[in-house]
Amino acid sequence: MADQWDVIVCGAGMAGLCAGVAATEAGARTVVVEKGERPGGSMRMSGGTVWTAPSMAWMERYVPGGDRVRQRQLVEGIGPNLGWLAGLGVRFTAPIDLERQTGQELDVNALTERLVERIQAGHGQVRTSTALDAIETVDGRVTGVRVRDGQGRRSSLSGRGVVLATGGFQGNHELLARYIGRWADRMLRRANPNSVGEGLLAALEVGARTSPNLSTFYGHTMPAPPADPPPGRWTAVTQYFSQDAILVNERGERFFDESRSLADETAPFEIVHQPNARAFLLFDERIYRGDDMPGRSPARVGPNFDNAVEVGGPSATVGSIVELADALAGWGGSRRGFLAEIEEFNEAVAAGRGSELRVRRSGSPFGLVEPPFRALAVRPAITFTLGGIDVDPEFRVLDRAGRPISGLFAAGADAGGTYQGGYMGGLVLGLVQGPIAGRNAAAEARSATSPREASTG
Repeated sequence: MADQWDVIVCGAGMAGLCAGVAATEAGARTVVVEKGERPGGSMRMSGGTVWTAPSMAWMERYVPGGDRVRQRQLVEGIGPNLGWLAGLGVRFTAPIDLERQTGQELDVNALTERLVERIQAGHGQVRTSTALDAIETVDGRVTGVRVRDGQGRRSSLSGRGVVLATGGFQGNHELLARYIGRWADRMLRRANPNSVGEGLLAALEVGARTSPNLSTFYGHTMPAPPADPPPGRWTAVTQYFSQDAILVNERGERFFDESRSLADETAPFEIVHQPNARAFLLFDERIYRGDDMPGRSPARVGPNFDNAVEVGGPSATVGSIVELADALAGWGGSRRGFLAEIEEFNEAVAAGRGSELRVRRSGSPFGLVEPPFRALAVRPAITFTLGGIDVDPEFRVLDRAGRPISGLFAAGADAGGTYQGGYMGGLVLGLVQGPIAGRNAAAEARSATSPREASTG
C-alpha cells in the first residue's frame, strides 16, 4: 500500500523546503523527497545571498523579458518572506541594501537545518536518497508519485497535492543540447549533480507544457580548460566583473553588450553560443586595480583573476595590445580579427560612441588603455536553467491547452519563465515561489478530500 500524504514535495532545495514548511503550516501531512544524500540541493552550494531588485524599474532594466507578474511577486514578496524566515528562527548574517539589489545574506547550512526541523516539527518528513520517478494520475487528477531509492527500488507515495522543485535540468546533457545548443556540453556545471530534469520530464509525461525561454539559464563566467576548479573554489575563480571588461570569441569579435550584466549573469548564455563555447576576457590595469571610474561595477577583479590563473586558466599579462593579440592567437583566436575589433572599440568608447558600435556598448566605457593588459580564456558555467515547466501565478502546472493540472504545482527552477534575457536573484525564487506552491498544494489536497476521507484520515 502506498504511503498516505496530503502534499508531496519533490526536491529539498530552497524552493522545496520552503514549500514543505508552508504546507505543514497549512495543516497538510507533508513529505519532502530528495534525490541527494542530504537536503539543501544547489542552495547549499551557494553563497547564501537572498536578493532581488528593489523595484520593478530595476527588474525591467536588467531583465528585458520574462513573466512580469512573477517578477513582481519577487519584488513585493522578498521582504515579507524574509520576515517569515526570521519568524522560523533563521538568522541573517548581513543585509543587502544596494541601489540595484535588496535582501539578506545567511548561512545556507543553518537555513537548511532549520527548514528541515520545521517540517519535522509539523509532523512532516524529509526523505533523502529518494528520487522522483513519475507522477501518478487518475482521470487527469494527481494522486501521488512513484519514487526510487538509491538502489533503484521503486515505491509509491499517495497525495492529492504534488510540488515539483527538483532544481531544473542543468545536469542533463541531452536536454541542454536540445534546448540551449550544440556547445552546451562544454559548460561547467556550477551546481549540485542531481538536477537532471526529473521534474520537467515527469510533468511532460502527464501533459504539462513547457515554459518560454527554455534556451536560457543562470550561470557565470569561469576559466576555460585545462582549469577544472573543485566546487570549493567556484566562487573564488568566477569572473564577476565581465560587465566592465571586453569579451571576444575565437574570431576576435565582440558578440554582445557586456555592460548589460549586473554581475556577470548575462555573459554565460551568450558565450555558450560562440564557437566551442569559449571566449577571451580582456581588460586593462585600471580594471584590474579596481579604480573608481564612472559606470564601473563594484565587482572585485584582481583576486578572482589571479585565482583563475592559479587553477590553470589560460592567461596573459602583457605590455601591449599587439602582444595581447599574439596571446589570443596562441589559444586559437584570430589575431587579425582581434586587432581590428579592439581598435574600433577603443576609438568608439573614448569618443562616447559605444552605442553606435556594430555590437553596441551601452555602459562601462572602458577600453584597453593602461598597460599591462590582461586576458583570460573563459567558458560558461551553468547553475540552473531558467526555462522549465509552465505555471500560472498560483504555481499550478499548466497543460498544453493552458489549463491547470489538478493537484500539480511547480516552484523555483522547475517553474520556468520568470526571467528572460537577465537575472535578478536565484534563492529568492525558492523563497517566494516555494511557499505559494506549498500553501496552494495543501489547499488543493484539502478540497480533494471527501468528507468521509476527512473524518477517517
